[in-house]
Amino acid sequence: MRRGKHGEAVPALSRVLVFLAALVVTACGPTIGDACTTERDCGTGVCLNRDFTPGGACSLPCSIGGAACPAGSVCVDDAVGRDSPGCLPSCRSAMDCRGGYVCKTEKNSATPVCVGPEGI
Repeated sequence: MRRGKHGEAVPALSRVLVFLAALVVTACGPTIGDACTTERDCGTGVCLNRDFTPGGACSLPCSIGGAACPAGSVCVDDAVGRDSPGCLPSCRSAMDCRGGYVCKTEKNSATPVCVGPEGI
């Protein structure tokens, strides 16, 4: 085993660097609210191209009180379609949202979400 300048094991350091690189790669990818034009832009999610999502927005189907949304997003009624809830990015103010979006409570969501100015 090769030792570094200060006696540390170099292979162990290499394994840590490989692990960190893999972690960064897996952490990348589309998130809820990212702009999209097709489903392909959203990985395993759905692309919402609706009036309340200018420029499209990646989402995931969810169920109110059931399947949870990822951290930083909220399950909102009718987001994916009529009677089909979906995850939208949560917010405290419009500054938390992409350009062209506002922060407001929609469809009885417990937390405000980022949507287009007209809302859902």
